[in-house]
Amino acid sequence: MPETIKNISRRHFLKSSGGVAIFIGMSGLLPQLISCNDPKKIGEQLKKQPVTAWVQLSEDGQMVIYNPAAEMGQGSMTSLPLLFAEEMDADWSKVSVEFSPQEAEIYGGEGWRPGTKLMFTVGSRTTKSYYTVMRKAGAQARYVLLHSAATHWEVPVSELTTSESFVIHEASDRKMSYGDLVPYLNMPEVLPEIGEDQLKKKKDFRLIGKVIPRTEIPAKVDGSAQFAIDIRLPEMMYGVMERGNLHGATPTLTNEAEIESLEGVLKIVTLPYAIGISGSTLEQALEA
Repeated sequence: MPETIKNISRRHFLKSSGGVAIFIGMSGLLPQLISCNDPKKIGEQLKKQPVTAWVQLSEDGQMVIYNPAAEMGQGSMTSLPLLFAEEMDADWSKVSVEFSPQEAEIYGGEGWRPGTKLMFTVGSRTTKSYYTVMRKAGAQARYVLLHSAATHWEVPVSELTTSESFVIHEASDRKMSYGDLVPYLNMPEVLPEIGEDQLKKKKDFRLIGKVIPRTEIPAKVDGSAQFAIDIRLPEMMYGVMERGNLHGATPTLTNEAEIESLEGVLKIVTLPYAIGISGSTLEQALEA
């Protein structure tokens, strides 16, 4: 753990990339509770305790780590949470991954200009822009757990170490799992300012650089993954566009009445670059 400690107010820390606060930790939980009708799932979610804005932990040791980037087949749903888990010293087998809330001030990565934060997935920059962000956030979560254990055992934080979701006090031959620490979690008044030189050395990596099965693949294979096309809302309509073959071409519509007479067609929208059609179903709109 870093030996250099800097006094940081709770308010300042809340605004940092690893901000710790229950209402921010819950911000990623509330949308799930609002949209969930299953009492059992709601109960399971409420049992998870936010350690920081990036991770929730339950008493059985299972944890949810937030992924701030879009998953577009490049594996960010695995690589970014894994960076966090590496520095948190988390047991990867107990990790599940969810998308983070859209709050760039907390979950943003390195922007195009120094000092800016953006939540974006573009130009092969995802892992590069989040590499240090995720590692520092994981190290801060680890510190909260160490602080909580030190307070519970009444020993100095400097005497504690961690290993695969356990906090260890070698001097007294005691160890406690991260899950067992949940009832004793508390926010320290003094937080570590973690520099890059205080993160794990490459030789100590347990996860980074290893072949790790991707977290989102099972849901894609068994059909349980939810995509934008799976969304269903009351009185929902579907819109499609037909563009020209040449860039900048302006469409000319000569059979508007014929299209309007087709089943399911609700409206035709003529755009400078395309013809748009809204329909009752996606299939009807595409056919039109």
